[in-house]
Amino acid sequence: MSTLGRAAFAVGLLVSALGVAPADRASAQAASSPEQELVDRHVPVVMLKAQTGPCDSSGEAFAPASVDIVLDNPQVFVRQLGTGDPVLQHAPSPADLGSLGEAFYLDFPGDALEPGCVYEEDFRRYAVGSSPTVYAHIVTQPEFPGTLVVQYWFWWYFNDWNNTHESDWEMIQVVFDASSVEEALAEGPVETGFAQHEGGERADWAGDKLERDGDHPVVYPSAGSHASYYSSAHYLGRGAAEGFGCDTTEGPSNTVRPVAVLLPDPFDPADEEFGWLAFDGHWGERHDGAFNGPTGPATKEQWTEPMTFQNDLRDSSVVVPGGGTFGDSAIDAFCRAVEGGSGLLVAVKSSPARVALGLLVLVLLARSLIRSTAWRPSVELPVRRRRAAGQILHGAARIYRSNARAYLWIGLVYVPIGAVTAASVHLISQIGAIDGLLDLATRYSAVGAVITALLGGLGNLLAFMVVSAVVAAALDRAGAGPVRGAGAYRLAAAKWRPLASALVRAAAVVIVLLVSIVGIPWGIRQLVRYQLIPQVVMFEGLGGAAAVRRSEELVKHRWWHVAWIVALLNLATVFVAIVTAMLLLIAFSFLPLWSFTVIAALVFGVVVPYTATAFALIYGDRVAAAAEPSSSAGVDDPAAELTAPATTPGA
Repeated sequence: MSTLGRAAFAVGLLVSALGVAPADRASAQAASSPEQELVDRHVPVVMLKAQTGPCDSSGEAFAPASVDIVLDNPQVFVRQLGTGDPVLQHAPSPADLGSLGEAFYLDFPGDALEPGCVYEEDFRRYAVGSSPTVYAHIVTQPEFPGTLVVQYWFWWYFNDWNNTHESDWEMIQVVFDASSVEEALAEGPVETGFAQHEGGERADWAGDKLERDGDHPVVYPSAGSHASYYSSAHYLGRGAAEGFGCDTTEGPSNTVRPVAVLLPDPFDPADEEFGWLAFDGHWGERHDGAFNGPTGPATKEQWTEPMTFQNDLRDSSVVVPGGGTFGDSAIDAFCRAVEGGSGLLVAVKSSPARVALGLLVLVLLARSLIRSTAWRPSVELPVRRRRAAGQILHGAARIYRSNARAYLWIGLVYVPIGAVTAASVHLISQIGAIDGLLDLATRYSAVGAVITALLGGLGNLLAFMVVSAVVAAALDRAGAGPVRGAGAYRLAAAKWRPLASALVRAAAVVIVLLVSIVGIPWGIRQLVRYQLIPQVVMFEGLGGAAAVRRSEELVKHRWWHVAWIVALLNLATVFVAIVTAMLLLIAFSFLPLWSFTVIAALVFGVVVPYTATAFALIYGDRVAAAAEPSSSAGVDDPAAELTAPATTPGA
């Protein structure tokens, strides 16, 4: 869908879902009092992340709405906690809710744990003819004389984030150095506070962080979670105050200008319009923990203690940088892991037997794979001899363990390459003209992500190839005596030209095939066939086209065998490095994000030399297989070959 088409769809969606503000209600909300004038003057402008189509969960399917769409609604029930949670009432009125306590909750059509598109479709239907709405509350706190706060409460029909639940109450507030509404109108705001999960963020009214449309603060609700942010970005949360997971407000966005409904304070539980403020129960179906429906605004501490809340807010939120560095990969994996863990938790709650069966199948599959290959005897040298997959993995581990110090020095190449990659991404984003291009691309297409990810991917590939070549050079000299880290680097450096020539040729072929789309299957095939280029260059001294052809010849007759070992090694390498960085990301939340690029690079530097050693043993197995008589070529039964005593290389 084109950008114009998406915009047209979004406009149509908002018009059909929310309607046009009725003229009679707009006139009723006119500034008939100083209080109404104050809340109307600063009612926020809401930027909703656009959907690309119906039921697109990556965009925002809902908008701040009036609670009237569920009150007096015959499809909404009030349930009472107890055996089977019996229905107490259909279509409750505001006054009905005002008389109910904590033992009651609203129940909308649908299942919050398996929402599908039901809530979005119902919301569109219920909201027809209703205006986008925020509820304004003017409050002072006795402990802070001379300060007045206007709170804007957003009610959302459904929370479609990591913790799905019916209804969602969120808020922002505007702070005035004033003792009265009239003084606030005269002086203007001094500060704002935006709620985010169990915490939030603040900004000065006159500061650069707060985006304003005239006197109206602009708020960016995160898609699904509705946490309120100051700008369009991707945010990281590592605790309750920030939220556990990642929020996104990235555009394109739809602009919504809600009407402000001034709430009474104090309120009357029997009031036929605002009695719902006294409801102490939950605004959504009952579930455990974070999946439970929320309680209403008057039950929150900030309702009566706005400045205590304000003073506890953070000065900033953690923005996830755009780029393909090692640290960014860890952060992205953290976001996806939290989302996946939440999905697994939902699955356990809704269908524990199905989850248990799935886990059992995975365990049996892993057991079958482990038992399908030989692991012993594990012969380390010579490199060129037949080995089963298990013997390759076990042998690489023994070689690594025997030469850990040298391999750690070899792996340190990840640190400078990672630092240069991160610095390059940061530098590009700071260059004025390119920054504008990247910003535009990031907001409206995938080009920005591709540019920065390409830089990170090239850095990672370069580091991996360097380590693979140096490890191969060390193993090639192992029989001639110990080769330390520096010596292995010198051996590899002597062959950098033929290595670079071969890698450039291989990369060109793979990139052309992958970019062509139709050539993707062949691109993947060639990518696997080129995996042994560093080993061919180091062990055989070939370069350029000759090294590329040799790697192809060694792999093509056992493509699947090589492919699954290579895939397993790469997945294990990435998994260990990223999970380690993720754990540190959570445990040391005070560390700046850039530090995780260094941490992830260090972890890669520890793990990748093992992977490079396994690649060298794959090369040795393929060379030995190619040298066998044609009658046995391609037969992967190395047991008879493994009779030589094991030796330890001096890499």
